[in-house]
This record gives sequence, C-alpha cells and structure tokens, in this order.
Amino acid sequence: MIPGPSQVDPSVMRAMMKTTESHMSEPFGLRYRSVLDKLKEIFAAEGEAFALAGSGTLAQEIALANMVQPGDKVLNLVTGFFSGRFVYIAKALGCEAYPLNVAWGKAIKPEDVQQRLASASYKAVTCAHVETSTGVAIPLREIGQVVKASGASFVVDTVASLAGMEVKTDEWGIDANCTCSQKCVGVPPGLAMIGLSKEGLRKVEERKEPVPTVYGDLRGWLTLARNPAKGYYATQPVNLIYALDAALDLVLAEGLDARFRRHKTIAEACRSAMTAMGLRLAAEKGYAADTVTSVYYPKGIEDTAFRAEVSRNHVSIARGFGELEGQIFRIGHMGNVNSNDIVATVSAIERSLKKFGHLFEFGAGCKAAMEALEGSP
Repeated sequence: MIPGPSQVDPSVMRAMMKTTESHMSEPFGLRYRSVLDKLKEIFAAEGEAFALAGSGTLAQEIALANMVQPGDKVLNLVTGFFSGRFVYIAKALGCEAYPLNVAWGKAIKPEDVQQRLASASYKAVTCAHVETSTGVAIPLREIGQVVKASGASFVVDTVASLAGMEVKTDEWGIDANCTCSQKCVGVPPGLAMIGLSKEGLRKVEERKEPVPTVYGDLRGWLTLARNPAKGYYATQPVNLIYALDAALDLVLAEGLDARFRRHKTIAEACRSAMTAMGLRLAAEKGYAADTVTSVYYPKGIEDTAFRAEVSRNHVSIARGFGELEGQIFRIGHMGNVNSNDIVATVSAIERSLKKFGHLFEFGAGCKAAMEALEGSP
C-alpha cells in the first residue's frame, strides 16, 4: 500500500510474459498503435499519446524539453518534493526557473498562479496534479484556465493521478501531460507516458528549434506513432507494451467515471479512519488526493520502527520525503486497490499504533473506514 509501484493484476503480468515480438514487426506495430489510441482516451487528449521506455522523471523531462528552449522563463508550481523536480529539469534544459512555493501540505490556488503570471512573461508553467510527498491535489482544471489565458505552455505531471482521478488534457488547457506506468494504471515500472493536447501537438510539430534530447524529441516519435508498422525511432519496451495493453483494457472495462468513484470512496475511507484514530492529515483540507494519503505521526513514534511494525502485519506503507521525512507515513490507494485492501491497511496501522502506546479508541479506525465504504462496490 505504497504510492507506487502499485499492485499489478495477474492478467497484466501474464501479458508481459508473452514471447517477445520484433518491435519492427507489423503485428506489434498494430498493437502499439492500438495502445496509443487507448492512452489518448485515458489522457482525454486529442493530439497524440506516447509510451516510451523510462520513468515518470523522464516523462517530465521530455514533456518540458519539447515545450521550451534554453533561455526561456519557466514558472514551476512547487507543492512538495516531486513537483520541485521540475525546477531542476528546467535548469538542466538551460531555462530560467522561477519556483512558486507553498508550505508542504498546502495547495497552490488559481489566484496564486494568476498573480505570478501577471508579474512576468513565462514560456511554460509546470506542476504536479498530485504531490505524492504530501498527498495534496491542486485544483488543476482551474489553474489550467489561468495558464491558458496567459499564453504559456502548461506541462503537468499526472504521475499519481492519471487513471485514478479525473484529468482532461485538452479541456483543461494542458499542453503536455506526463505520467508513468506503475501508479494508477497498474503496470510494473518502466514506461514513461505523455499525452499531447491538440494545441500541444501543434507546438511540437511547428517547433523550429532543436530539442535538447535526441531520445526525447517527440517529432521523431510522431513518425513512429503515425506508422508504427513501418516506422522506427528507437526500440520500444515490447513486453511492457503488452502489459500496458492489458492494463488499459482493465481501466476502460471498469469505466473511467466508475474508477474515479472507487478511488474517491477508498480515499475518503482512509482519511476517515486516520482521523478517527486521532491522527492528523498532512494535506490541506479540501485538497486531499484520492490516490495517496499522508499522515503525521503522533508524538513519540519513530518512523522506521512504526513502518516495520505495520509490515509485520503484512502491509507496506511508505516513508515521507524531503521536509516531511520522519514526520509522516504515506498510504498509497491507487490502481487496483479495493475496499478490502484499505480495511486491512487501517487494521494494520491501528494495531501498530496500539502497540506503540498511542491513546485512542481501539477499533475506531476500522469502524470509520467500513462506515465510509458502506454501499460501495
């Protein structure tokens, strides 16, 4: 129950075990195009989708590299550890990075972005929809409207939200939407995935300047995406594409709206349980993500020892990052997670809290979780 890698369905693992085809064969090319079309549906992107060998960090770097050039000003919305990586990426690409920081656990609001955009001209704006280090989800739709009105390109990390929370690339003014395979999609690590809106695709196609990465030049990958049975740009991770194909089928069979409701219900059960046990959530009220919950430790409980005790109850939870390391634990509830998983997780945490001497009504967490889940699928 960590915020990635998430649980992988057996059908996805079986798909990955198929005999490896040539990445240049016609059968694989047809499958690859089909996978990209399914990805476009999940991204809600009218432009194009890409699935490349790599991680979420690579997806961030490629997405930004195709929207900017050295010397450009980039506004980075920083709500924690992972959104802060865009600052380093922008600098590595030769851009001028301007972080807009808030306290960890707080969300950046549209008015914050609007105020900053009014003070200077930026070529691009970056953010993470869900900041995995804090469990905060920013109001992406509203911020997208502000960014679009400014004329800047909008590059968004949906690593911990795509296929778990609603994201609409075109409708929300996102130019480049970047994510990875091992979170809400439910595939083992190894795929960097990018969705371009119609406007984002136009910017990529009309770009005159060189992209400061050969592998990540999306103009080259476009040639392959449009004719995968005959094109070549770099070798695709064939067996991970098989796995992605199977996972996307599961996502689409469940239905995106139903999947979002499931994530929201489980998240509310998790948060209700933590509060019932007298624990404080890290995310600002009203801005908690539906895919990961960060929780402050009660006074006197040591991080490593507590997580080890939870693990002895057959549940794995994650440590904090950056400024919150040692102060919080994180629960991932994304992808294929179900109501039984969250009840088992709450039970393991509850038993561990009691062992460490935390004073609360024993059983209150499980009771709150089950009440929140009542009537859910």
